[in-house]
Amino acid sequence: MSKQVHFLPFASLPEVSRGNGIVNYLIASKKVGARAMHTGISKLPVGVTAPRHSHNAEEQVTVLEGTVKIMLGDHEQICRPFDSTFISAGVEHELVNVGDDTAYVLVVYGSPDVDRTFAATGETVAIGSDGDRFVR
Repeated sequence: MSKQVHFLPFASLPEVSRGNGIVNYLIASKKVGARAMHTGISKLPVGVTAPRHSHNAEEQVTVLEGTVKIMLGDHEQICRPFDSTFISAGVEHELVNVGDDTAYVLVVYGSPDVDRTFAATGETVAIGSDGDRFVR
């Protein structure tokens, strides 16, 4: 495989609406040649929840701006800029913007082939697919 190097300015990142005002900005994926990760930035409006779900891959979430409550299993953690969480595959979690401003979080998955299983329905969808929406 050829070596990949890309400059990805935020303004040029694909913007994907996920429902409830949540927007994902895709950074590294198979589309740019990623073979061991999938990354992006998620924008969460004030008061909005990314409902309880899990993934088939490890996940790191780092708050870039705002205040986000992250439910990790039964544990609640308030995260502010530069606070991070590590979430093992299969662990249910939920993100809620509990601040006064729009929140931005950097999300890093340990696989380029990531899915999301919604806790409320048990439905599993590929990250970034048409079914990957937070309005069920």
